[in-house]
This record gives sequence, structure tokens and C-alpha cells, in this order.
Amino acid sequence: MSSKVKPAELAKPFLKASKNTDVEKIHVTRATTTSMQGAPAWSTTPALQSANAVWNQKADALEANAKSITDLKSKLKTAIADQRVIRRDWTVATQHMIATVAIQCMGSAEEAQALGFDVVSRTSAGPLPPPEGLATAPGKALGTAVFEWKRGSARHGFIVQSAADVANPATYSAPVPCTRSKYTLKGAQSLSVVHFRVAAIDPIVEAGHSEWSTWVAGTVR
Repeated sequence: MSSKVKPAELAKPFLKASKNTDVEKIHVTRATTTSMQGAPAWSTTPALQSANAVWNQKADALEANAKSITDLKSKLKTAIADQRVIRRDWTVATQHMIATVAIQCMGSAEEAQALGFDVVSRTSAGPLPPPEGLATAPGKALGTAVFEWKRGSARHGFIVQSAADVANPATYSAPVPCTRSKYTLKGAQSLSVVHFRVAAIDPIVEAGHSEWSTWVAGTVR
């Protein structure tokens, strides 16, 4: 009887290293290529070299595209944050626009509609009184002063005006629409005294706003 000889096992190559992420795929390619190039069969086997070249091309493509994805994600994150700020700015600008139209139209539904705005008509109990509780404080930045007042029954916003000298109308600023019951004066001379007054926008009266509040003096930071 002839003795039975166990056939030699055929080796099947595989890559044990983790290949789950793009970084791991690229690392496996680079590390294995280094090992291959140091093997005796490398220089005499064009098929190995050709397949390896293609493999490394794909690893290069993975690396380049992964970088592009990272850059795009960063840009998208920045763009989304910018969009939130722009939305807030748009809302403030819209409120400013509506307040300006309210002053221009002085309660005329026809003129507001001609400008492309919708209108709400209400029966008012009477003209709005001037805003009350006007107070001042230096601003946080140089050249600024902050003015606040009670909103009261105003629904259309306010107009604000400043003056260097209340006795000299030539020093009065142009009225500025303001949607909030707070206004920050900017660009004034530091430590100067600025006088300030405010009126509520009131479409039912001819002037388009209530009587002015009493002038209040504030110190610029």
C-alpha cells in the first residue's frame, strides 16, 4: 500500500488590516506598497507593478476626494451659519422698510398698496401720545450713546432724532425709523453731549407720527 501524502495547502493572500474608513484604505495601500517594493518578486513581475500602480491611483483619488469633502463640509457649515445671520438681518431690514413705508404713506391704504404692501385698517381710539420713559446711557463702543423708552401702545415703530443743540434746528438730524424701543447713536464725538427725542409712528394723523417726546441729553462714550 502506498502512503497517503497530505497535499500542500494553497496560500490565499488577503489584507487583515482594517479597511473601514477612507483613511484606513489609503494607509493599507501605502503600507502594503512599501512592503511589496522590498520583496524579491517586485522588480521581476511587471503585473504586480501594473496592478499596484492602479491601486495607488485609486488610493490617491480617495485621498483627494476625501479632502474635497472635508473642505466642502467646512464651507457648508460656514455658509449655514452665515445664512442664519443674513436671515436675521433681512428681518430687521424688512421691519425698517415697513416702518419707512408707514411714514411715507401716513395712513393711506391706497399708497401703501401701490408700493406693493398689504394693509391692515383699524379704528383708532385717538392719536398716539409721545413715548414716555426716555432714558440714556453711554454706549459700549467709543462714539456711541444708547437711548431707551417705553413702547406704550405704539404698533408701527418709532422715529428718532438727535441734536447737538436743541435751540438750533440746524443741528437736528433727519428723523430715523426705528422698530425697537431702543436706539444706539453711532459716530458721535467721544464725551460730547447729544440731545435725543422720539415719536411713535401713527398712520392716522397727518404728520404720520405722534408728538415728539421731550428732549433728553445723553453723554457719548
